[in-house]
Amino acid sequence: MINYKKIEDIPNEEALLKEAKWLEGKTLNQIHKSIKTSDEESRVTTKGNVGYLIEKGFFGINMNSSALPDINHLGIEIKTCPLKYLSDNKTLRVKEPLSLNIINYSKEALCNDITESELYKKNKKILFIFYIHLKSKSRSEYTIKYVFLWEMDNKVLNELRPDYNLIISKIKEGRAHDIHQGQHEYLTICPKHNGKFKDPNCNKSKTVQPFSNQPAEIRAFRLKNKYVNKIIERHIQKKL
Repeated sequence: MINYKKIEDIPNEEALLKEAKWLEGKTLNQIHKSIKTSDEESRVTTKGNVGYLIEKGFFGINMNSSALPDINHLGIEIKTCPLKYLSDNKTLRVKEPLSLNIINYSKEALCNDITESELYKKNKKILFIFYIHLKSKSRSEYTIKYVFLWEMDNKVLNELRPDYNLIISKIKEGRAHDIHQGQHEYLTICPKHNGKFKDPNCNKSKTVQPFSNQPAEIRAFRLKNKYVNKIIERHIQKKL
């Protein structure tokens, strides 16, 4: 656990980063013993389990689906992401795309720019925690590689804005059901439900959208792998 009684006691982002930097080089088991109890669970859920156990075990943050950032008083979201080695066993890459907040189609339809969006409000600043995923190891033995703060500054906004505008234009046209990941370069969307959208009787997968009577799939904003790799490379100032 961090050296504060509550996460709300951390006074600023500098103090938060100082606490979080302790994680670098640690195995997940060193962070919190409960991670080891999850070793035998399905690896499909590794990312979610690791993220929650770090947020709960280290930062003391309970699982939630709030539209606000995880550390609200500092305006900082926490994202835990796996890395993997390529076949050369030397080159690291992001293992999977980074899911952000679930899209509220009606709210996003009111936005004229990405800076007005729920995406920006929740993810303007992110504390990234990257760990190395190895098939040869139990998840409790995974090691934290990078911990750093990232911000949606003007450079980032200019890179993401074209994709965001494409997504929003489809929503405003009543075509939220017709948004596809292949249409975007960096920022895209992904399913975020346990249902089957093509099943007309499955309500778990659908939600309403403005400007159309046709339901749209419940989805979240997502950063593509190549953009998350770019985020890391900018931080370490070299190629992964």
